[in-house]
Amino acid sequence: MTPVFDAVGARTVWTGEDGAAGTATRLKLVANSWVLAATNAAGETLALSKALGVDPRSFFEAIDGGPLDMGYLRAKSALILDDRLSPASFAVATAAKDARLIVEAGQQHGVRLAVAAAGAERFARAAVQGHADEDMAAAYFASFDEEPTETGE
Repeated sequence: MTPVFDAVGARTVWTGEDGAAGTATRLKLVANSWVLAATNAAGETLALSKALGVDPRSFFEAIDGGPLDMGYLRAKSALILDDRLSPASFAVATAAKDARLIVEAGQQHGVRLAVAAAGAERFARAAVQGHADEDMAAAYFASFDEEPTETGE
């Protein structure tokens, strides 16, 4: 099986030594929780930047090379700023579904995931606005009641 996985993925992570059912699914929910939160944070940061009239490049210059500088933040922000939300690498509709699953998993295990719940609402709102098939970075648009005329400054 390893050669097949190596052919289609950058690397394979084996979960659970005993092959326990659901181990990989639970790890996926945990990893996606971080990815979805980071994506929503990037979108909200750009939306606030736009609302306050701050050039997003000045924000990126301020965090450049420091512990808050993340390649993922820059990658998702570039999709928004350069209007390259299609084709999606991970669509808003899929992100909304996964966000709901994350919130439900937390509830089932007695954990309140307020950030994940707010993120699920953002993805659902972006989907209703017509961004369901675009990259999940399009949750940026959920920050506005109306579509902004420009995403970048």
